Amino acid sequence: MSRIGILGGSFNPIHAGHMRMAVEAREAMGLDRVLLMPAGEPPHKPVDGMLPFAHRLRLVELAVRGVSGLSASGLEGTRPGPSYTVETLCALREKMPGDELTFIMGSESFLALPNWLRGVELPGLASVAVGLRPGVDAQGLMDFARTRWPGTQELGPGHMRFPTGTELRLVSMPVFEVSATDVRRRWRERLSLAMLVPQAVEEILERGGTAYEQAWGQRGEG
Repeated sequence: MSRIGILGGSFNPIHAGHMRMAVEAREAMGLDRVLLMPAGEPPHKPVDGMLPFAHRLRLVELAVRGVSGLSASGLEGTRPGPSYTVETLCALREKMPGDELTFIMGSESFLALPNWLRGVELPGLASVAVGLRPGVDAQGLMDFARTRWPGTQELGPGHMRFPTGTELRLVSMPVFEVSATDVRRRWRERLSLAMLVPQAVEEILERGGTAYEQAWGQRGEG
């Protein structure tokens, strides 16, 4: 049995914050591997401005190359329609029945789970690692878990067990003041992306191309 983490997102594009979140969760949870999984069709984000799936997946593949314990997964690109997390986890459980799954997410997304399609079912399919940034109310997150999933028990600081037997872990995350929105803006303005995205990703973005300009807008003059 392997312990597999899943970090999903639009990855439009993947950046250093995503990478660090995957690494921190892997180390804190003792995961064997973390799959970084770009959404085929993100259900909560507009299609306009979204780089085609094949390009986003390629950037993730380049980003994880040479990083121990991280892999890219194109699973969500194989299914038509919006990419819903619960459906993805069901597919993974069928594909890897003997593995233990942990879904990695930010605190805001965790609090929004009741608004996701079948989001409250997620703890029945996988353990949950919630990235905890400085200033986030850890106790509030644990109280939310107890309220939303009655019977959830506290095992220790930032550590709980859901009634389904899966676990919730709050994982401290370093502060990375970077967002995909800012990366796209800097790309259009031809500003340096050094240290904001993995070097291999930076090299591809600097080459640019029609697909990038169609999604993100035309670049300024160099």
